[in-house]
Amino acid sequence: MEIRESRRARRLRLIVSADEPPRLVVPVGTSAREIRRMLRENRTWMERKTAELRRREARRPKLGLGEPGSVPLLGNAVPVRWTPERRAVASLRRGSLHVGGEREAAAGAIERWYRREARERIGRLVDREATALGVKPTRISVRDQRTRWGSCSSSGALSFSWRLLLMPHEVLDYIVVHELCHLHRMDHSPAFWDLVAAARPGYDRHIRWLRAHGPELGAYDPLRALAPREAPHAEPAGEAEGRLFDVSPLPRHGRRSA
Repeated sequence: MEIRESRRARRLRLIVSADEPPRLVVPVGTSAREIRRMLRENRTWMERKTAELRRREARRPKLGLGEPGSVPLLGNAVPVRWTPERRAVASLRRGSLHVGGEREAAAGAIERWYRREARERIGRLVDREATALGVKPTRISVRDQRTRWGSCSSSGALSFSWRLLLMPHEVLDYIVVHELCHLHRMDHSPAFWDLVAAARPGYDRHIRWLRAHGPELGAYDPLRALAPREAPHAEPAGEAEGRLFDVSPLPRHGRRSA
């Protein structure tokens, strides 16, 4: 059990995971007596919920993103040509990703390549869809968000995870449109979802895909592309190690990110 104080916490909050011990987040100054009472009253629930999450994770479909010798790009596997003796740079040439540098440096080069590709591909998509939706974002940035694939600020700035490039193009497209719709409605009200549905009918299937595969996308490590090929009995690649599930209730609306 990990207990962590947080200045932002307003109440005690239990977080359980399929792979890690439960975590208790408490407001600063919470007494030891209150913490012990919280743990005592929820011990059975924590054990039951952890077992449930482990069963769910075992049934979760896998994309196989961590296949050695290739990197995923918009639903396709791109072969990797790795030359450790060369400079740690990655570039796509003739259908293959050419990478130099020792293993750790080469993995960093692959992530930098993903970020460049994301800026270019998402930037083009934003330009096209912003015109169609009649909005003007002020700025676009690319980060390494692992669960919040995109976000929109009240100033009109958009932020996306480079991990969108691990998804099929139609899912990436939905996330971009979702965030652009926030430039009309900065909420998740029925009116907002009407905008999304008008722009992308059937968007629910993309939300279901993200729920099914999000942990694997967040756990993807470019190092896997440079790993020696494993024996058939090895564990499946792309396990969602360290995935946390916040089990405290959340409001239906109010989040402004995909």
